[in-house]
Amino acid sequence: MAFAAVAALSSCDWTDPEPVGMKYDNITEADPDAYQQYLANIRAYRGHAHKLAYAWFDNKTSFSSQADRVSSVPDSIDVLVLNAPHRISQQALDEINAKRSNTGMQTAYVVDYAAIRKAWSLHKELETPEAPVKEWGDFLADSVKVALGYFNNGGFDRVIAAYDGMDMSAYPEADKEAYRIEQEAFLNAFNSWKNSHLDKGFDFIGIPANIVDPALLDKAGVIFLSESKKATNADEYNFIVTRNSVQGFAPSRFAMIAALPVLDETQASVGYWGDKYIAWEAARWSRGTDVKALGMTNLTDDYYNPSFIYPVCRRAIQILNPAAR
Repeated sequence: MAFAAVAALSSCDWTDPEPVGMKYDNITEADPDAYQQYLANIRAYRGHAHKLAYAWFDNKTSFSSQADRVSSVPDSIDVLVLNAPHRISQQALDEINAKRSNTGMQTAYVVDYAAIRKAWSLHKELETPEAPVKEWGDFLADSVKVALGYFNNGGFDRVIAAYDGMDMSAYPEADKEAYRIEQEAFLNAFNSWKNSHLDKGFDFIGIPANIVDPALLDKAGVIFLSESKKATNADEYNFIVTRNSVQGFAPSRFAMIAALPVLDETQASVGYWGDKYIAWEAARWSRGTDVKALGMTNLTDDYYNPSFIYPVCRRAIQILNPAAR
């Protein structure tokens, strides 16, 4: 709907027929007024009801091609999730701020419980009497504190907590209690952070059915169902939603995660269900349900196309939110 007035325009690869004796590199030079109207429409689009589009992006400290630049990603992405929040170069930060100002796009990053646990285990393997490793609880708290510290340095708008947890229904009560305490220790850090960042966003990736107290995610805007990453068809999405629609979690807060194809030939099946793009099938399914958003991974690889950059991502967003006719 926001794109109707400028349907012919796209993020960064639009060109105009060249008049004799004149050359324009892009739409910003070819028709500045039309481009400013396009940006105004994009910003207005953010405020209208639509399914949110998140995309995971491999940000680099230096740019070897346009695929590495935040400025090149599709403007129709609502939230760009940076895979390396600890290495935001000044040039990347400038492009992030320009994207936000021009289009209203937000940026986010993930703080992953499993990654922290893995890091602690590796440290423990190398532990010596001369170099002791902190106990798990202290290591977890310190790691989350460091990760949340990336927020201001990277000029982010949202933070995403990732936690799958376990089904503890068959475990002894003592184990359940220890599990609950550890779960609260991780997730309450984000609730405290949100209380001091009221104008910023907090999202979640995981398995809501494994959350002991649904109130731990009351402040989460979008809840990505991590099990969706392993789905082999859209029908499995229905089961995943039903399984996680436990007390306190409404499907209208949920989102699926779909992989975009990758360039690595050894992973040729990534991003596909048979001969179909997962992102397109996920977008079709999401459009017909109450879910709030769709997340797409491997965005950087989707850039490389000789005729139209980011073709799978762009088409998925168009399926998810068809432009008004």
